[in-house]
Amino acid sequence: MFSEKDTGTRRLLELGIRQKLRRPLHWTHSFMIALSILSPTTCITGLFSQGLIYGGPVVLVWGWVCAGSLHTLAAFSMSELSSAFPVSGGLYYWSFMLGGNHGPFASWMVGWINLLGQVAIVAGSTFVFVEILAACLFLVTRDLNDNGYYPSSGMQLYIYAGVLAVCATINSAPLKVLVRVAKIGAVWQVLGTFTMVAFMLALTPKQQKWVWVLTDFRSAGSYGITSNVYTVLVGLSGASWPLMGYDSVAHMMEETRSADTTAGKPMPYTLVASFLIGLVYLLALTLCIQDVQSIVDPSGSLVNVNSVALILWDIFDARYGSGVGAVLLLLLPLGCSFFCAIHTVTSASRMLYGFSRDQAVPFWRIWQTVDDHGVPVHAVWGMTFAVFLLGLPMLGGATAFDTASSIATAGLCLAYALPIGFRIVFAHHSFEPGPFSLGSFKGTLDEYF
Repeated sequence: MFSEKDTGTRRLLELGIRQKLRRPLHWTHSFMIALSILSPTTCITGLFSQGLIYGGPVVLVWGWVCAGSLHTLAAFSMSELSSAFPVSGGLYYWSFMLGGNHGPFASWMVGWINLLGQVAIVAGSTFVFVEILAACLFLVTRDLNDNGYYPSSGMQLYIYAGVLAVCATINSAPLKVLVRVAKIGAVWQVLGTFTMVAFMLALTPKQQKWVWVLTDFRSAGSYGITSNVYTVLVGLSGASWPLMGYDSVAHMMEETRSADTTAGKPMPYTLVASFLIGLVYLLALTLCIQDVQSIVDPSGSLVNVNSVALILWDIFDARYGSGVGAVLLLLLPLGCSFFCAIHTVTSASRMLYGFSRDQAVPFWRIWQTVDDHGVPVHAVWGMTFAVFLLGLPMLGGATAFDTASSIATAGLCLAYALPIGFRIVFAHHSFEPGPFSLGSFKGTLDEYF
């Protein structure tokens, strides 16, 4: 079943790990899965109002540039570690190998931080789907009813649970099915986003000035925050979350052919692609805002409606006298969020599988079980149930969602940074890189870019 000619499989054996998962993935498949997980269109659609409220356009745009630069550097460092240790669950195992005498505790700590961050990021992406779908229903009925129809919290919970069930079912299928979904998802992320941008720019009757987009700062006094520094920090968390999830490449290592030799490609490529897609989408949204106050006013009647949906409504209403057509464009980020939810479950389940193999979680024997197709089905459904539980308070409102996304951002940033720090502090001289090494960073950049 498993070819020992594969360099990734041989490296696993050297590390004392028996190959149980199958390796049907090419590194481009890992790239497609990671691109669907980062899905800047999904995350920006969900958190655009947060950046606009806490700091305004200057925080949205320059926060994105800053976060993208830092995450790209982290992706190169993590690629080097995944090349040396191509193991499912990635980060916790790197911490064990690089933590010196503190390895066991470092591994346990990073593993749990990453695991909880994975749960939060799946919940966040699924909630964005629910939020966009609710906005679609509101826009369709807004002309028929002045208040429009907006699903209740209970109805949103049913939708949330249903989406999670569909995502878990797809992830329970053989991996070749997931590969096909990943291909469709990656194409949807790219073409869908640029189609939406093109229509917005073409239909917007009056665009904002570039100087406003690049320099306008908005305080958050109406939200009870008097410190501009704190305002910026809150706004920056919204810029970082859309760039989270590229550790999925590490979690899929045991299912990727020659994972150790190709480790230098998927993560950096994913970050660069997501950064560029997200920047174009972010600039287009900011340029096309027609009524800023309707989005940032905490006492407004539309405060619960997704901010991107309101922007699209205003564009169509100004152009055609009715905003119902905005629903057609809103279907594009809705699709992006669906593919994002599917593949965040993929990544999270592989994290749980790897962590369970080292008996680091309760009921580890259950979660490390693999079916006849080489899929950790129990881990898939276990993570899905955990995500459902986390979603219960999130569906109480946007504040709970913002809190969950902030937890995911802080947790995953810490999980990414700690193994890199352990390598610098504890394994600076003892670390032996794999086929991809930052020691030849310049040559690698010349070859790939």
